[in-house]
Amino acid sequence: MSDQELLLYQAFGNFMTENLFWRLLYINNANFGTPLSSYAKNKLLSMDKSFENIISRIYPAKEGNELVVAVAQYNRLFIAYVDCLVSNCPEANKLNCEWEKGGQHIAQLLCKINPYWHKTEWSAMIKHETQLLNSIASNLQT
Repeated sequence: MSDQELLLYQAFGNFMTENLFWRLLYINNANFGTPLSSYAKNKLLSMDKSFENIISRIYPAKEGNELVVAVAQYNRLFIAYVDCLVSNCPEANKLNCEWEKGGQHIAQLLCKINPYWHKTEWSAMIKHETQLLNSIASNLQT
């Protein structure tokens, strides 16, 4: 692996870690109605710009853009789901399903743009992350 490839993988890993951090922060702050919830929400909504910067250096515009759009939509669905849980909205289950489908769509896109990445592994990782976040977020209702 070249130094450039290593730097890109590190950037990708750092992005995913940061994105997860802001999701967790959003869950907690939305639940308690703190002022930081707006900041966390805006940060999540702007994460696609960082992701686009990473992906555009690796993949052609069409494939990379499709993935960037899917990640942005995934974050929007997550925010809508958490907001719905906080307000006891009856649409929570529907949003949760859409959010989980979005994660699986991301796994498909990752495999489509890189034949060395396997759908089984990406699907499992994204599903595990979604289940963990869902478990934390659904505890808002108790």
